[in-house]
Amino acid sequence: MRSIPLLGLSFCLLSACMPGFARAAGSPTGNSLAAPVAGHEKTVILVDKKTNMLLLAQYVDGEYQIIKKFHATMGKVKGDKEDEGDLKTPEGIYTFKTRLTPPRLQSKFGAMAFYMDFPNTYDQLAGHTGSDIMLHATDEPDRLNKNYDSLGCIVVRNDEIKDIYPYVRLGLTPILIFPELTDQYMHPGRDQALKAFFESWVKAWETKDIDGYISHYHSDFSAQGMDRDHWKRFKESLNKRYASIEINPEDVLYYRHPKYSMITFTQNYRSKLKNGGWGHRSRGTKILYIAEEGGKPKIIAETYTTLMW
Repeated sequence: MRSIPLLGLSFCLLSACMPGFARAAGSPTGNSLAAPVAGHEKTVILVDKKTNMLLLAQYVDGEYQIIKKFHATMGKVKGDKEDEGDLKTPEGIYTFKTRLTPPRLQSKFGAMAFYMDFPNTYDQLAGHTGSDIMLHATDEPDRLNKNYDSLGCIVVRNDEIKDIYPYVRLGLTPILIFPELTDQYMHPGRDQALKAFFESWVKAWETKDIDGYISHYHSDFSAQGMDRDHWKRFKESLNKRYASIEINPEDVLYYRHPKYSMITFTQNYRSKLKNGGWGHRSRGTKILYIAEEGGKPKIIAETYTTLMW
């Protein structure tokens, strides 16, 4: 299996890393729950494998505000999923691809199931394999009395999956699965180093600074079938063709995890040709996977979808 340097604690907030850090009301162990925001926009699901807790949260002002908490049953074997059939629940940042309900859904998965995008781009680069990892319910309520009784999925009760359903936007709402969820990961949008990295990347892209732009990319980067060198040549060819490039990011969201970080944003791409005509225009969501290399954040993969918050 390929070894990828993990994004460690270098991005944690100073206050969150200091001894005696006070817990926020929305912390994973706090008792008070935030009231749902109208429209349930910018939601996130947090899973703490150590406590078998699933937390439904809003992403507000750079931090997670917990709405509801549920007990969740995990994979029969502890640890991070690496191989097909290892009975482990994966750890990382994922989105949901599909939602199924009966009769299309097998009865053993209860009232509803959300299929996760495991293995995602990061997992594939790391050599992880597996399929059909879900957040689902069950037709055997007694299974929820056990902490570890799935083949790698995350399992909640039928009534609970129905509570979660209105908050999930397929392809957008992330589920972050932690070996242990601690306070330092509850305020990702306040990570100034990660924000500065993103802003520097956007500036280099818009100013067509190809060396500055490619310096933001990991040596193991892969996207659209291109490695880092091919990506640089591809972007160089566009820079020569276009007189100007605009990204105009909106709704920038930061997510942090011990393995890697993820940045998502609405990309308003516009380029103009040197003859004054439009080159390319598009609007959608860009997803950046950020791993650490040489002690610095680097983009190891990126994807794009026309779905938007």
